[in-house]
Order: sequence, then structure tokens, then C-alpha cells
Amino acid sequence: MSDKITLYGSITSPFVRRLRFVLHELGTPFDLIDSLSDAGQAAMRTKNPIWKVPCVEIDGQILWDSHTIIEYLTEKNAGNPKLLRQPQGAEKWREKNLVTAADGCVESAINVFYLRKDGVEVDKVAYLVKQRARVESILTWLKTQLRDNYFTAEKKIGLSELTFYCILDWLRFREMYPVLQDPVLKAYMEFHSKYPAIEATKPPG
Repeated sequence: MSDKITLYGSITSPFVRRLRFVLHELGTPFDLIDSLSDAGQAAMRTKNPIWKVPCVEIDGQILWDSHTIIEYLTEKNAGNPKLLRQPQGAEKWREKNLVTAADGCVESAINVFYLRKDGVEVDKVAYLVKQRARVESILTWLKTQLRDNYFTAEKKIGLSELTFYCILDWLRFREMYPVLQDPVLKAYMEFHSKYPAIEATKPPG
């Protein structure tokens, strides 16, 4: 794939990280505009009315949402063995449930993170207490779906495994959940951390 890609996002975002993983696997170069900087945020907002990352510009075409962008890259690179696992039939819909659950987990945690950062006493706000309980519920369910550190018998990383790893590492990095104190989650992270594209896209710290 020879298209010039400009990616708006931050290296700490779990949503941006899964896209960076895919680009790394495909060997596709890109320019990263840091959305955490004032200039980067302003530039991203001129391209993206929802103001959320990741957002990409590919030879003048603008796409946002990591799912949409990964779907685009998958279609453009059809047949490439470095693509994420592509489940079919019932497994395809199970995969979507897994990814939706993982996304919901980190979205709830992000709500708590930013309000706590703004000085809100999260333990005293019913909405935020619910968000933290939702994180716990989702992680508990996702653990039951694992099969030897994968979600399927096929030992290849798919979007569900990638998403789960990225949210766990974000939860660990932002100290939003004691990931490494849970033996199942710790084993999952240790297992997948050895993957080159996981290592190449890890946030600082």
C-alpha cells in the first residue's frame, strides 16, 4: 500500500494504538500528528467534526473511528497474510461482541479517568460508580471467553485480542484497574507483549 497516511492521534490512546499496530504489521509508513498538543488538536478538529481519535487522511480521503479505518485498510490489503484474523460465520459475530465489550470497558474507564483528573470525587458520583462497576463486569466476562490467551482456537491475533490487549495496557498505564494483580489478565499481557507490533506500539512508561 503506497498511499500517504497522516494519522491524528496520541500514542497513549488505546484506539490509536490498535490502528498503529495494523499499520506496523502492514509495513505502511505514516506521519503522526500528536492530538495531545494544541496544534495537533486544532489540526485534527479541522478534519474531524466528532473531535475523536484516531482520524486519518489517506491521499486526501479522511476517515475517522478505528473500526472504519481498519476495515478500510483490510479491504485495501485483501489477501495480505499480516492482516488481523478474519473470522467467518458465527465467530464473526462473536468477535464483534468481544470488541464491543472491550470498547465499552475502556470508554467507561476513560470517563472516570478524565473526571477524576478534573478533581471530581468519583466514589461519590453514582454515574461514575456505575462506570467502574461496568469495567469490572466486562473484564470478568472477557476473561471467561479466553482460550489459552486467544479468543478462538486459531492462534492468530484478531481485532478482539488486539483490542483487549490495548485496553488492558491503557488501564495499567493510567492506573485505572489493577491489571497486573489479576493472574489471568497478567498472563494475557505477558503472553502478547512479546509480539513485535505490540512491542513497537507500546506507550512510554
